[in-house]
Amino acid sequence: MADTPKSAAEIAELVCDIDIAMLTTIGKGGALVSRPLSTQRSQFDGRRMLFMTEADSPKVGEIRRNPRLNLAYASKGRNTYVSMSGRGSIFRDQATIDALWNDALKAFFPGGKDDPNLTLLQVDVETVEYWDGPGSLIGKAIGFVIARVTKREEAMGENRIVDLRGRATSRLPPSHADARASSSGRAGKAAKKTAKTGTAAKKTTAKKAAATKATAKKKTTAKKTAAKRPAETKAAAKKSTANKSTLKPGTSTKSVAKKSASRRAG
Repeated sequence: MADTPKSAAEIAELVCDIDIAMLTTIGKGGALVSRPLSTQRSQFDGRRMLFMTEADSPKVGEIRRNPRLNLAYASKGRNTYVSMSGRGSIFRDQATIDALWNDALKAFFPGGKDDPNLTLLQVDVETVEYWDGPGSLIGKAIGFVIARVTKREEAMGENRIVDLRGRATSRLPPSHADARASSSGRAGKAAKKTAKTGTAAKKTTAKKAAATKATAKKKTTAKKTAAKRPAETKAAAKKSTANKSTLKPGTSTKSVAKKSASRRAG
């Protein structure tokens, strides 16, 4: 792929062998209308393209209402595609008609060069977008493989826009920037989603850890409580035994209780 933009002469070379162009004009209500148009002997001179057409054709009326138009050229054999955008104008110049005339045009203009329905369409080209890829079938296949492996669509050929207004300049089509922005947006969304998932996972892990800690604490408390109970029971039994051992031989607990009660009464 060339690193430098093509000159007007090189662009003219791209379309010189392509006779039929698709002319797109703006119809009523803003609808886009396309039809094939033969370039005949006209060649791109770096600024304009000329066509002979019928003065009463719909495209003439459309161009007079809105001069914005587009010309699209395609050469499948050479894998070359060119899109020219600019403004159209309708005029009649006999010298130009004489220069472009050939007898095959009599099928459209029975009156010949002097046919009153014959007029000229001039396209003043403002910008040219071109796709110039590997010409052979093998070249196309190799370019396709490289593009797939490297994820670089540039491997399929050169695609640039040349602005012919004033000093000719070249730039990448807006679609390239849109594609990169879209890719960046998708990557950003994926990163946010991953971060969000990671945060949620951390929160879940923290909750599980807190729950596990609380369960362990409960178990420890239960064990301590269980360990205290036998000791308390043992202490109570020991106290009871000590109380019993203070009674005189032959004296029952009941008699001791009666004596205590009579003392309180007296």
